[in-house]
Amino acid sequence: MEGDSVNLNCSSNISYVNSYTWFKRSGTQDIEVGFGQNYTIMNINITDNKYKCRVSGWYETAFSEYKTIDVFYSPKNVQVSVSPSARVMEGSSVTLTCSGDANPPVHSYTWIKRSGTQDKDIEVGYGKSYTITNIAITDNNYKCRASNQHGSAFSEYQTLDILYRPKNVQVSVRPSARVMEGSSVTLTCSGDANPPVHSYTWFKRSGTQDIEVGYEKSYTISYTIAITDNNYKCRASNQHGSAFSEYQTLNILYSPKNVSVSPSARVMEGSSVTLTCSGDANPPVHSYTWFKRSGSQDIEVGYEKSYTITNINITDNNYKCRASNQHGSAFSEYQTLDILYRPKNVQVSVRPSARVMEGSSVTLTCSGDANPPVHSYTWFKRSGTQDIEVGYEKSYTISYTIAITDNNYRCRASNQHGSAFSEYQTLNILYSPKNVSVSPSARVMEGSSVTLTCSGDANPPVHSYTWFKRSGSQDIEVGYEKSYTITNINITDNNYKCRASNQHGSAFSEYQTLDILYRPKNVQVSVSPSARVMEGSSVTLTCSGDANPPVHSYTWFKRSGTQDIEVGYANSYTIKNIAITDNNYKCRASNKHGSAFSEYQTLNILYSPTEASTSVILTCRADGNPPVEYIWYREGEITPVAYGQTYRITSFSKDNIAQFYCTAGNGIGPRNAVSVPVTFTEECHKAQVAAAGIGGYCGGLITAALFYVLWMRWKKQNGNDSEVRKSRRKFGKNTAIEEDYENVDPEFKDDTYNTLNPRTGSTNDVYETLATTGSATCAMTEV
Repeated sequence: MEGDSVNLNCSSNISYVNSYTWFKRSGTQDIEVGFGQNYTIMNINITDNKYKCRVSGWYETAFSEYKTIDVFYSPKNVQVSVSPSARVMEGSSVTLTCSGDANPPVHSYTWIKRSGTQDKDIEVGYGKSYTITNIAITDNNYKCRASNQHGSAFSEYQTLDILYRPKNVQVSVRPSARVMEGSSVTLTCSGDANPPVHSYTWFKRSGTQDIEVGYEKSYTISYTIAITDNNYKCRASNQHGSAFSEYQTLNILYSPKNVSVSPSARVMEGSSVTLTCSGDANPPVHSYTWFKRSGSQDIEVGYEKSYTITNINITDNNYKCRASNQHGSAFSEYQTLDILYRPKNVQVSVRPSARVMEGSSVTLTCSGDANPPVHSYTWFKRSGTQDIEVGYEKSYTISYTIAITDNNYRCRASNQHGSAFSEYQTLNILYSPKNVSVSPSARVMEGSSVTLTCSGDANPPVHSYTWFKRSGSQDIEVGYEKSYTITNINITDNNYKCRASNQHGSAFSEYQTLDILYRPKNVQVSVSPSARVMEGSSVTLTCSGDANPPVHSYTWFKRSGTQDIEVGYANSYTIKNIAITDNNYKCRASNKHGSAFSEYQTLNILYSPTEASTSVILTCRADGNPPVEYIWYREGEITPVAYGQTYRITSFSKDNIAQFYCTAGNGIGPRNAVSVPVTFTEECHKAQVAAAGIGGYCGGLITAALFYVLWMRWKKQNGNDSEVRKSRRKFGKNTAIEEDYENVDPEFKDDTYNTLNPRTGSTNDVYETLATTGSATCAMTEV
């Protein structure tokens, strides 16, 4: 039986059962409801009738079939049906039928009628069906009772929809028939009818006639002036007929209406104006209140019929008043004063943006608040300390092609009452780097360090730098920072440029040529007209050298024995009436950073034969930096015999023949030249002298190089090479003269060498060569 308890048991032949689970079928789903071999259903109902169980073992799981429980219960869901329809015309007939769900099925029925006047239920029939004839509008509520051996149940009341025309038509007034004019009143027509009233008609009594004024269930009257037409009735209708109400008379009272503020003022900012409040009321208005609109609020500012505003400004422009009597109050509309004023809050807006690429266009628009509105605009561009007029429309378009400094603009807005300026609008003009330069414009000492800095104008700022060094005709990348440091600078490190880049492009600086300062270098002496000059004539020596800053002073030195004598202080030095002893000169060039000497310039002074004498000039050559100093020695002696690059031997005899050598040194280290032998013979023949083609007899002035070449040949012819090797071991290194001789290309045709070479020239050729710069009497010198 429904409501009882039922115990279910689950069994299975599965071995080693671990658990039991119970499931209840609910619609299309299984819901877990319990665990264990037994499951008890408490207070069972007809929907709790399908269950199954699941048995879970160690090795398998199995489900039972659904178990459906047969639940007995008393009648449920008892209902009444109507034939032919529950919608029936008053005075006709209808049949009611009772049905219900029960187990076992219903075996008896009882019909009950609700008696409205007695507010009780009356039994009127006992079959499954019940028929009502000549039905009245009160015969509309019935129910039935269905019973079996387990109990009984009632249906809900079946209310029959009995159709009839409107009855008891009335007019009601909301909120009251005593109503304030100026507010609203709603008349509502009501009546009893089935189907309900579907149309209404309102009539207003005007004199002796009824005038149709509305067609809804409710009719709202809004009183705005005086209401004298205060009598109304309605007609209610459905498809079965219609009926009229009685007349409804309204008793009309009203609070103030048509409240207004005067005048509708047009007034200049800063002046005064008086506002007056007026309105219609019954009884008349007895109090006034003035309100000023401030933001979203109304502020009370006065309590008289009139209100005066002094020194008015543009925010003093919204006012209203409230008029009151004992029946209420009313507000006027806001009176917005038309306050005239010159432009204010003038602003410049930029389209598309104040951030604009150089070379593109931008449009500036001027706006401002004014009454009457702005009628003219003037645009100004800031140029230095002045504003220049550039346009006269509301909008001004600028096309940027080069100038990036023209970025400050403002506008002036004007009406008939005055004008005002905007703030300056500064345009943020984006551009690739410009005016790229390298600093400093450096003056720097050779061998020191200098730091170069790359700078450029760009927006946005430069984000990367590249440094280039000029090498020949090429640029070589050498750095990638804003600054670049050159250490141990030399005069070839003097041309640099940089490249500055941002996201919009890049630009190069001009080459920065560094002004590298250094003391004089490569000092040389040049001779004009020639270093080959006749005794007694004039010659000009000119000193030149490379220096930065340029050489500012010169000093000339003449070699006199072992000493250098200062003889001049200009760039050029002229020797007049030159003598054969005026043949060795050098110069010193100086600037603020130091000085340097030239090599000795030996003049080749030509002169006719003189008294019988014999002289030989030995010349020593060596390369070195700083410049080389020379000392001459006789073989086997430690006392110098001369100083300077050349050594003149002017007196010969059988007793003073010897070997001579020179020492070359510059403070870094000394070098010795191999000794040169000088011999003397008394054999002399005028015929041989004449054959030489010179004014003297024999002998001559020769250079150390020629002596050394002939001496080496003499050594080779006599097989005395061991002496040469001995000399080399003694002095350590070959002189430049010896190296020149040893490195002579056999194919090279030097005129002097060919003349001295016994294979290519005669004895006369030898003496002619040797006699070009000197003379002899009767003694001939062999080398």
